[in-house]
Amino acid sequence: MKFKEENIRPEVLMKKAKVYFKKDYKYLLSKRKSFKHVNCPACNKAKKEYLFNKNGFKYYNCINCNTFYITPRPNDKLLSIFYKNSELYKFWNNFIFPDTERVRNKKIFLPRVKKIIQLCKKHKISRKKIIDVGAGYGTFCKIMKDKKFFKDVIAVEPNIDGSKKCIAKKIITLNLSIENLSKKHLRNVGVFTLFEVIEHLYNPYNFLKKINKMCSKNIFVICTCPNGMGFDISFLGKKSDAVDHEHLNYFNPHSIKILAKKSGFKVLDVITPGVLDVDILKNKFTSNLFKNKNNFLKQIFFDPIVADNLQDFLIKNKLSSNMWVVLKKVSN
Repeated sequence: MKFKEENIRPEVLMKKAKVYFKKDYKYLLSKRKSFKHVNCPACNKAKKEYLFNKNGFKYYNCINCNTFYITPRPNDKLLSIFYKNSELYKFWNNFIFPDTERVRNKKIFLPRVKKIIQLCKKHKISRKKIIDVGAGYGTFCKIMKDKKFFKDVIAVEPNIDGSKKCIAKKIITLNLSIENLSKKHLRNVGVFTLFEVIEHLYNPYNFLKKINKMCSKNIFVICTCPNGMGFDISFLGKKSDAVDHEHLNYFNPHSIKILAKKSGFKVLDVITPGVLDVDILKNKFTSNLFKNKNNFLKQIFFDPIVADNLQDFLIKNKLSSNMWVVLKKVSN
């Protein structure tokens, strides 16, 4: 089966999710007086250019490193409350994740687990503990636990419903925001995984610096996040579904290295292995998002060979909108 956007984001359920999506961002906007202005979350430079306003949130592009980001933005305290009680996350945990778990297991989480185990063996990373930050439905943790590679597999999930799903899978679960992790929680950790998390953080630098300070020298941090300079995000801009009120930071292969170095980490790898860019654009094309439905776009979207070749090109040249980052702490 060819992997399609529909496999992990079914159209019928995504339409229902829009109700909760609107409730969530309207809640945040009702608290906008507490929003904080920030510099670039990657390089901390102040010089920026205005991009657009989407659903009441303002997006800017960093002149120095081309990270784009939301400012002003909800602070840590507000985000902690928001993610704990998000109605959209409750809907995903009760409907979308269960409906798509089989495909996500095969196409997303099993390959992730295999790659992480390979990296740990190669770099002789401690197998005492792995912490999955923002564990959501708990699928990754369950697969990793079943592999019995790590002594302890810990889920950190701030959303109440998400943490209940993790507990139901018999995973050790901390119903905390990541900012509230203590040194006790971080003891003996070999690997942190942050799948689609770092783009949600008010201050990614502070989080990475905290891990660097509290953990041993031989640790990995493995992130997946949007590539802000990737194909479908760059093409669609504010019309991209990846651009929303939850995603505060849109790093790219260059700027994520700047953030890592500032935080005391060495970048072992940055890749963009995403396979959905062309399919996402095709779906936008067929939904009448594009006014100019010219023959060139039709050639790309509806010739499967051309579409596959383009997607392969994006992956090879780090131009896909999904990014993998592997970090290792630099010895002091």
